[in-house]
This record gives sequence, C-alpha cells and structure tokens, in this order.
Amino acid sequence: MKHSPAHRAFTIVELLIVIAIIAILAGLLLPAISGAKARAKQIKCVNNLRQTALGLRVWAQDNAEKYPWSVPLASGGSAGSADWGDNFRACSNELSTPQILICPTDKTRKPAPNWASMAADIHVSFLIGTNATENLPRLILLGDRNVSGGGGGLDPSWSSFLGSSIDAAWDKELHVRAGNLAMADSSVQSTKTPELREIISAEIASGVSNVVLSKPRGIF
Repeated sequence: MKHSPAHRAFTIVELLIVIAIIAILAGLLLPAISGAKARAKQIKCVNNLRQTALGLRVWAQDNAEKYPWSVPLASGGSAGSADWGDNFRACSNELSTPQILICPTDKTRKPAPNWASMAADIHVSFLIGTNATENLPRLILLGDRNVSGGGGGLDPSWSSFLGSSIDAAWDKELHVRAGNLAMADSSVQSTKTPELREIISAEIASGVSNVVLSKPRGIF
C-alpha cells in the first residue's frame, strides 16, 4: 500500500521571498490608498465651501447684497457681535447645518451638533473675506483658515500700498501648503500659494484698498 508523500514545508528562504513580495505590494498600494483618501477629503472640503457660499449668497440677496458681517447685529447680521460665529449663525436658515463649516482635513476642529452650541474656535474651519460683496463676484468670500502672512494674527491683511509684495501663503496645517477659496460668485478654487497671491493682488487691483481675511475665533 502506497502512502502519499508528506507535504513539504516552506523553507526560510521561500518565506522570506513571500514576505518581501507582500511588503512590495503594500508599498505600492498604501500611497494609492492614502492619495485616494486625501482626494476624497479635498472634494468634501470643496463641497462644504460651495454649500456655505451658496447659503451666504441667498442670505445676501435678501439683505441689500450684503453679507452678515456687513449688516448690523440689530438688523439680523453679525456686525458688532462679540461672537465671531455669528457671521454664520446669522444665516443658519440658509446653511441648514453647521457641519458644513468643517474641512475634513482639519484635525483640530470638529462639527458642531447644532447652531446653539457652535463655537467658531472649535467648530469652524473657514475664514471669511470681509470685503466680499455681491456686486464684485471675484472677491474672496470664504476659504480654508490655514493662511499665513499679512501681519499674522486672526485678521491678516494686505493693502494697496504693498504693490506686488504680497506675502500671503498657505501653511501645511490643512491641505499641505494649499487651500480652497470660495469666491463671491460661489465658485470654488483649489489653490497653492502663487495662486493665492494672484487672487489677493487681483482683489486689490479691482479697487479694494485693504484685503482682510478674518479667521475663526472664540467669543471676545
């Protein structure tokens, strides 16, 4: 009676070869997976900015073409409020949920459960362009908050006296030295530092004497 031969075990060399192949495949796949996740977050950020910009425009159309920060608190806007979050809370009916005020790459911010508990320094990823108006559709309305330069602080600014010396830059906090901007016409642009500087320069050239980008903050 013949017995079937015993199954041959893997040698150490064969095991090492298998492990090496798995490591190579993982090295090829992981960057692709990471890149896909980054693209998904980028798309989500753009969509959130666009939805927010559209909501702000709807509100402005009912308020003499002005955005909340240009309308007094007593008239339903946010001008004069000590709570920066009122810039968005004023048009909460048009925005529907505060969760769209978050960039998914922002690891230090989280979505607010509701408008009443929304705190801008915790629940908002987007800055506002205080010069934005419905009448000038190519001005910055919103953008990722990771902008540096302009004197620093929470209200970086660039005046017409700077000429071509615009030092605005995207830092690495959110989109790795890049960022998204929503313009007053609700279009959204994904930009790097050179494009950001060109947009600010174009805003100054359009007649804005001092471009101010106001970053989210707590109650003061």
